[in-house]
Amino acid sequence: MKLTGEPGGVEALAEEAVVAACTLADTADPARWSAGAVEDAAAALEVLAGALAQLDPECAEILSVVPIAAAAVVERAEQAAAGTSESADGRATAGTSAALRQALAAHGLTRHRVHQLGAALVTVTLDAPEAQALAAVLSRPEVLPRQAQQRDEDGWGAGPAETAAAALADALRAHGTGAYARVLASRQVSAGLTPKTAQAVVAALTARPGAASRGRRRGLGPGFKGVASL
Repeated sequence: MKLTGEPGGVEALAEEAVVAACTLADTADPARWSAGAVEDAAAALEVLAGALAQLDPECAEILSVVPIAAAAVVERAEQAAAGTSESADGRATAGTSAALRQALAAHGLTRHRVHQLGAALVTVTLDAPEAQALAAVLSRPEVLPRQAQQRDEDGWGAGPAETAAAALADALRAHGTGAYARVLASRQVSAGLTPKTAQAVVAALTARPGAASRGRRRGLGPGFKGVASL
């Protein structure tokens, strides 16, 4: 990455952005934020992160958590506005995260990271083949995207990360609202779920005990020798 430092529109606009951010920080306090103001500020964070992510792939990887964190902050603010109990939700979400890890591992999906971002969002990051395998476990074949409907054992799970993310997003939405899946710069797939959706996913996975361990694991390409926890 080479930075020129040449004066121009970007420098002026960036200076305006930091001045506006400082003004907002000086004006706002916890009692003066509204859900709408939080949403606007979170959107600004996401836009700025997206702009900086264009510098190079490493910057994109570093900043990939910003949209997920911004979404968690917005959901947390909405819950606070609705009077949701923070402590109760936090304990419930932590329990859901642990149950989700166990349910994924029971299906042979061990190359994953599960994080709790506040009381409003649970994220799951998987390699693309495992994301596609999870989509297959959660979905009926007829509702998977056409690109993901591969039944050849040698080809299943070998598609691009974008296909895996699309399949997983569709599968998650069938279990609740507010879920999404996106491709990170690392080519892994990161999914975000509300605690309610995460609980529904755990229930669906638990209802299919050992489904992924019979025969060859769906979603894992040829040459699979085993996976290790990250």
